[in-house]
Amino acid sequence: MANEYQGFSVSDWARSAATTLADHVKEVEPAWMRNFQMGALLESQGRIEYNCGGRGFDWPVQYKKHAMEGNTGETARNFVRTNLWQQARLQYRGYQATDSIFKKELLENRGEAAVVKVFDNFTGRIEKSIKEGLAAEYFIDGNATGNEQMWHGLESMFGTNGTVNVDTGAQRSANAGDKVGYPSDTYAALSTVLGNYGGENESGAVWPDGIADPEYDFWSPLIVCYNSSAFGGTADTWAAQGDEAMRYMILHAQRNASIDGQMTNIFLARGLYFELMNLFDSKEQINISQENELRALGFKNTIVFDGVTVSWEAGVPTGVGYGLNFNNMTLKCMEDSIFKTEGPEYDIDSQSFNAVVYTLSNLKFASPRNFGKLMTIAS
Repeated sequence: MANEYQGFSVSDWARSAATTLADHVKEVEPAWMRNFQMGALLESQGRIEYNCGGRGFDWPVQYKKHAMEGNTGETARNFVRTNLWQQARLQYRGYQATDSIFKKELLENRGEAAVVKVFDNFTGRIEKSIKEGLAAEYFIDGNATGNEQMWHGLESMFGTNGTVNVDTGAQRSANAGDKVGYPSDTYAALSTVLGNYGGENESGAVWPDGIADPEYDFWSPLIVCYNSSAFGGTADTWAAQGDEAMRYMILHAQRNASIDGQMTNIFLARGLYFELMNLFDSKEQINISQENELRALGFKNTIVFDGVTVSWEAGVPTGVGYGLNFNNMTLKCMEDSIFKTEGPEYDIDSQSFNAVVYTLSNLKFASPRNFGKLMTIAS
C-alpha cells in the first residue's frame, strides 16, 4: 500500500520503477455508490417532517368503535364511557459518520502532489457515506439486540410466532400449508398479536379473510408465506407462485382500510424480482411498465401489478419482499434537515481537523395493518 503512488508496480524492472511514474488520473470513481428508492419516495411525497421536538413522539390510535345495538323507538339506553384509543410511542434515534485529517496530512495533500484533494468536499463525502449506510436501515428491526440506537425500520413490526391455521384460524407451529404467519411483535409499545386488545374475526372465516372487529387486528401486519402449499402454483416456490402471493397480500392488506390505506409499493429483494419477471414471461402476459413516481425519479426497473408499483431495492434482505403504504409512513427529524454537519473543526490537542455528519430521527408507521411482508416461514 505504501508504494501505490511511487511507481506503477513494485514488480517492474528496477530502471522503470526508478525512472518512470504512472499517469495518476485525478478522477475518483465512486464505485461504492448505489441509488435507493425509499428515501427518494419519502422526500418526493412530502413524508419527511422537520424540526420535531420532544423527548420522543407518540400518536393516538383509534382501535375500536362504539358498540351498536337495535332500537325499537322504546328501547332503554345505557350510557357508558368508552375509550376508543391506544397510544403508540417511539423515541428519536440517530446515526453518525465521522472523519479526521491531521494538519500534517493536510499540508502534504496539496498542489500537484494531491491525486485526491482529501480536504475538498470533506464533509460532502461523509454525507454520501451516511446516505449509503442508511439505505438498509429502512428495513431493520429497531427492537433487536444491538439496534437500540437505530431506527425502527420495517422489521420492527414483522415478528412471527408460527402461522395462522388455514382451516381454523388458530395459531400453530409454522406449517407449510398455511398462507400467513401469526403476527407476534411489539411496535411503538403496542402488540401486533391478533386479538390482544379484544375483538374477534368473523365466524366461519379464517383471518385475514372475512371481517374482523377493528380491535382484533388494528395493529397486525400481514405476513404472507409465499412458499405455502395453499397457493395454486405449479410448485411451492416464489418462482412458481410469486404473483399469486403478491396479489393475496395486496388484497388483504387493505381488508379494513380506506383508500388512503391501500398498498402503494412493493419492494422485493433483487433475486425475487428476477424470478418474478421470469414468471410473468412464462405466462406470456404483458405487464404494464407504465409511468409511476419511481420512474419519474429515474428508477426504471419497475412494473405495475394490480395497481401497485413493484420494484427491487438493494437494501431488502435476500428472499424477502415488503408491501408498503407511503401515505402511512413518515420520517420524523429533529433538525431542519435530515443530515446535519459539524466541522471541520481544528483540535489543538490532536492537531487534526474533525468533522461529523449525523441525523436524529426515526421512522413512523401509522399502523402495521397497512403493511405486508413476503417471506418463507415453513418448508
